[in-house]
Amino acid sequence: MKQLVLLLLVLCSCAAFPQGQVAPPRPQKRIVTKTRLVAMFSDLENQLFRAEQSKDHAILNGTLAEDFQLWTPTPPGDPVPREDWLSQSLAENLRDFRIQQMAARSVEENVTVVSFVFSKTVARASKTSVQNYFVVDLWQKAEEKWKLSDRYASPLSGATLRPNRPGPSGKN
Repeated sequence: MKQLVLLLLVLCSCAAFPQGQVAPPRPQKRIVTKTRLVAMFSDLENQLFRAEQSKDHAILNGTLAEDFQLWTPTPPGDPVPREDWLSQSLAENLRDFRIQQMAARSVEENVTVVSFVFSKTVARASKTSVQNYFVVDLWQKAEEKWKLSDRYASPLSGATLRPNRPGPSGKN
């Protein structure tokens, strides 16, 4: 009788778990965690853009290095000096902004390169427009405070923006 019960258990287990079949793989969800540098510079970049949005001249002046320059790919190729950039950014009506795909890398103890895609909504006259840029910022630490010393900003077309989902490598 014991052998019959054991045989039935084996047969039932084979029916319930057929040989050679593998459970379908579960999709892996990648948990994206910010690095310490990305978290720190994300805060600094957001403070800078919020200051620009609220036209807070004191915070902008405190965040920019004295020799700050904005570089762009547009002719004539000369950098925009600090005072000209401040005037332009304070004159602009920045409604909203978003930072995506940020990466940060220390190149020296007190120098960090930060890159990201920046989207901003600007109000002009009776309409608003969304502008997208690839930005590379050079931050330098002086007297225990990080200052933005150089910025390279290049306009992007909508086709070059990557949606917020993992790519083929699984990275975002």
